[in-house]
Amino acid sequence: MFRLLGILTVGNLLFGGGHHRRSLRRGLLFGALLGYLANKDFDMDRVQKEARDAARKARKTAHKAARAVREEIRNARKAAHDRQVAGHLDRIRAEAEARKAEREARRAEKDTEKAETTNQFPALPQSGTREAQVIRELADDLERNVWSAAAAANVPTIDFPEEDEKYHASRKHGYA
Repeated sequence: MFRLLGILTVGNLLFGGGHHRRSLRRGLLFGALLGYLANKDFDMDRVQKEARDAARKARKTAHKAARAVREEIRNARKAAHDRQVAGHLDRIRAEAEARKAEREARRAEKDTEKAETTNQFPALPQSGTREAQVIRELADDLERNVWSAAAAANVPTIDFPEEDEKYHASRKHGYA
């Protein structure tokens, strides 16, 4: 702004003359023209700065575009992975349901077999209910003993000799 005012003043001094109004107009016109051209000078520093700014803006724009593309690719891959995982989970759930249904069917089959076998009681006398109850209790005890014997039959045992001193901790360490 000060540059423009200085040029206007210099223009008025240079082109001043007898006609005060004409010289003022000519000076103002010439000053305005010189001020416009002075502000439009192309120095290399400003050109370099503008080029750097333009290049920076272009790099930022390219970076934003590349980031947006990468984001879209990542979102597409994530969606595909999510679909794949969901399909896999659906297959696993279907297999689990099938196994559960099969297990329930086997359980129901065993329950019906057990119900059929437990409903077969030996003939009990109609009179003397006390004797029938004793017979039933004896049969239940025998059945439990059979299960216990079968469970204990497969268990290996270790027999230690009684006279061997290495199996007696009190003698081994000198305890009384």
